[in-house]
Amino acid sequence: MKRIVIILILLQFLVILSGETVDRIVAKVGKEIILQSELNKRFEQLKSMQIIEEDTSKEDVLNDMIESELIILEARNKGIETDKVQMKQMADQQIEELKKQFENELEFRKQLQTETGMTPTELKDYYVMMITEQRLREEVINDEIKSKLHVTDAEVEEYYEENLDEIPRRPAADKLGMIMLTIKAGKETRDKALREILEIKDELNKGADFTELAKEKSDCPSNAEGGDLGFFERGMMVKPFEDAAFKLTPGEISDVVETGFGFHLIMLEEKKDDQIRVRHILKMLKPSEEDILTTEQLIEDIKQQLDAGGDFYELARKYSQEDSSAADGGVIGEFAADEYPELFRQYFVNLDYSEYSKVIREEDNFYIFGKLEAIPERAYTYLEIYEILKDKVLYQKQIELYDQWINELKKESYIEIFL
Repeated sequence: MKRIVIILILLQFLVILSGETVDRIVAKVGKEIILQSELNKRFEQLKSMQIIEEDTSKEDVLNDMIESELIILEARNKGIETDKVQMKQMADQQIEELKKQFENELEFRKQLQTETGMTPTELKDYYVMMITEQRLREEVINDEIKSKLHVTDAEVEEYYEENLDEIPRRPAADKLGMIMLTIKAGKETRDKALREILEIKDELNKGADFTELAKEKSDCPSNAEGGDLGFFERGMMVKPFEDAAFKLTPGEISDVVETGFGFHLIMLEEKKDDQIRVRHILKMLKPSEEDILTTEQLIEDIKQQLDAGGDFYELARKYSQEDSSAADGGVIGEFAADEYPELFRQYFVNLDYSEYSKVIREEDNFYIFGKLEAIPERAYTYLEIYEILKDKVLYQKQIELYDQWINELKKESYIEIFL
C-alpha cells in the first residue's frame, strides 16, 4: 500500500463524482471536521485523475486529508494569508479553461449540472477553496522544510555510489570535435586604427569640439547624436569602457581606451545618482580583406595537415580559438546521433569516423568539424549527472523531513478518526 504525498498533488479540474453522499463525521482535527462526503469526493477525484494507485484505500486518502488540515492550521497559526483577489482570479482562469472544452456557455452549464450537480458559482467557490488550501500548504511547507534543507557534495556522491547499478547507462555516442579560427584585425589594421584615434585625441587637446568630432569621425552608430550614449549604470557596458568612464569628472576626456570593439575616447557629460551620461568616439578594429585572407590561409593549411594524417587533438590545442574546447583538444562533447548540436548538425551527420569537414565559414569564424570516434554505451560519470543526483537526494531529504515534521504536528494536535 503506497502513501500519497499531499505536498506533491497539483490542483486539476473537477471530475465526475459518483455514488451517494452520506454526511457523517469521519475525522476531527482540532476544531475542524472532515465529513464522509468530503472524503468520498476527494477519493473519486484522485482516482479519476489517476493520482492514486489501485491499492490505495479511503483510509489512506483520509490520512492525507488530515495531514493537509494540520498544515493549513499551522499556516493560520503562523499568520500566513493568501491574496483573496488573486485566488478568485486563478479560479476564474481555471473555469475559463474548462469552458473551452464546450461549444457554448449553455452546454457547459448543462454538463456541469449533470456531472456534478453544481452551478458555475459553486464550482468557482470550490476552486477558490482548493487553490487557497494549496497555496497555504506551499507557504508553510516552504517555511518549515524547504528553507531548512541542505545537500552536501558528499551526500550526492554517496547516493551515486550506492545507486550506480540502478542508474540507466549512457547510450552509445559519437565524440565530436571542432577547430575554430576567428577573423580578427591584424597588426597593421590595429596600428592604423590606433593612429587615427591618437590624431583625434590631438585635435581635442588643441580645443576641437568633442561632439563635432564624434559626428565626423566616430565609427559608432551614436555618431549621429555626437557620440551621446545617454545615461547608464555599472554593469551595462563592457568593463574597460565602464571602468574608464566612471573615473572621469564632468567635462573630462579619457585617454585612449581599448575594448573588443576598438579604440575609444570618452567624455563624461554628467552624473545622476548611480548613473552617468557620456559621449564617445570609436575607431573600430574592423578586419581588412588582407586579415580575412590571412585567417583563411591558416585554416586551409590546418585542413591540409589533417588530410595528411595530422593529429586533430594537437592541432586544435595549437590553433583553435574556441577556448573552452581548445584546451580539450577541440572536443565539444559526446552526442548520440539524434542529439548533435543543432547549430552544427548539418556538418556532422554525413561524416564518418576520423573524417573531417571542409573549411566552413560562418560570419566571422572559420570551422573544421570532425567525428573523432565512436563511444560505446557506458555508465554516466558522477559529474555528468550531478544536478540530477542532487535533486534526488534533495527530494529524499525533503520527504524524510516532511514525515518528521508532520508526525510532530500529529503529536501536538487533537486528532480523532471515526472511519
